[in-house]
Amino acid sequence: MSTFFQNPEPDTIFEALTSDLRRVSPLAAMFDAAEDTLLADRPEGFTPEDIGELAWQSLPEAERPDAKVELLYTYWAARRNDLEARARYEREQKARTALAACLDEREMALVLGNEVPPRLDASIARLARTLLGGAR
Repeated sequence: MSTFFQNPEPDTIFEALTSDLRRVSPLAAMFDAAEDTLLADRPEGFTPEDIGELAWQSLPEAERPDAKVELLYTYWAARRNDLEARARYEREQKARTALAACLDEREMALVLGNEVPPRLDASIARLARTLLGGAR
């Protein structure tokens, strides 16, 4: 019985070498190629729709059903991300407002030559951690 390295099968070698690589879909590959083409052909600019249209036209017919699914999923994921980002922004607005007020108070104390109260620095640190996602 031979080991992998003594008598490797061609498919096994390929799978071993590529197993950790990110798989790029045909649509993503065509999208990247279309963007590169448009960058060269239209240095004055182009739209995302131009890239998408060229990518779609360049895509082999057999790949289009899977590409359509990918486009729909990508749109759905983008909508979810937008909704989550908006909700996060609204949740954090109160903390941003409070942090701005604390920073203004700290700056005023320094301008007036007053000592900054430790509670103010503690509040600034707590609010900053909240906005950075590290608050408990």
